[in-house]
Amino acid sequence: MKLGTLLLANNLVLAPMLQVSTSPFRRFCRKFGEIGLVSVPMLYTKRLENSPNTVLMDLHKIEEERPISVQLIGSNVNALKSSIDFLESYKFDVLDINACCPSKRAIKAQEGGYLLKDLDKLKELLDVAVKHSSRPVSLKIRLGFNNSNDIDKLTNFINNSGIEFLTVHGRTVRDRFKDSTFNIDAIKKIKSLVKIPVVGNGNILNPKIAREFLEFTKVDALMIGRGSMGNPEIFNQIHQYLKKGLELIPKNNVKKMKELIKLFEHCVNEYLDGNLEIPCSTEKYKFMELKRNLIWLSKSIQGSTDLRIKISKIKTLKELEQIIDSLN
Repeated sequence: MKLGTLLLANNLVLAPMLQVSTSPFRRFCRKFGEIGLVSVPMLYTKRLENSPNTVLMDLHKIEEERPISVQLIGSNVNALKSSIDFLESYKFDVLDINACCPSKRAIKAQEGGYLLKDLDKLKELLDVAVKHSSRPVSLKIRLGFNNSNDIDKLTNFINNSGIEFLTVHGRTVRDRFKDSTFNIDAIKKIKSLVKIPVVGNGNILNPKIAREFLEFTKVDALMIGRGSMGNPEIFNQIHQYLKKGLELIPKNNVKKMKELIKLFEHCVNEYLDGNLEIPCSTEKYKFMELKRNLIWLSKSIQGSTDLRIKISKIKTLKELEQIIDSLN
């Protein structure tokens, strides 16, 4: 399918999630089937401008993962330009601008989701991105800052921005991630008003929800975030359901969990292979990645609560490996 000028294998996108969609995780999810586009977790433009060496780990081997998007967050125009210049030496496919992050840090710095109440600043940033980036520029937004009452104004802004496609998360910035606040009707309205492709995001946890989301909103693609945590097969499950009507039921048992964590460990080793300077030892990095994903992969299996508590308390890779070996 086409997303702006991008030709993708399918209409599924892995969301950029801090401390989640790392390179090993992206590789892990792709072991089960094609994903149209994956994303590097957001990079701060000020950090790229002042300390570019600190982001080398985030960009390591991204050329092996194409099609891939790099997302930037910031509010300083000069820092954005410097970041784009720095990224020009890397091979990736989309430059995405973050106007959706609801964190206190982002709001205090007047970046991310804050930009939805300062469209003049957002326009400055998008103008610089479109002008200076050699890659297509996309934008990720929420429905508004405090509410979704200004969708007409927002979509008019989008239509005059020069970006190639838009990703919309179905909550306002103030809503953060409250389940009860998800507004699929607003996504449908935005899709009907903008003239560029739209990627829908939020609460896509299984293939049936994915199909209902597509059919109701008419969006061009789906971005999956939290639904992939503990279920790296969700992209293949959705693809098979949409194309063939096949409902692949995930197995949640200890045997499957051990197989998955072994495969994930292979992805971590694959990423670490070669010259890579990281701010910690490779053993510590491997431990953090495996621990985090083992906690997610343990959901829904018998005794998962006790197991997660046990995993959360361990401090070393050796302890983690002992827990995995003891499972039966």
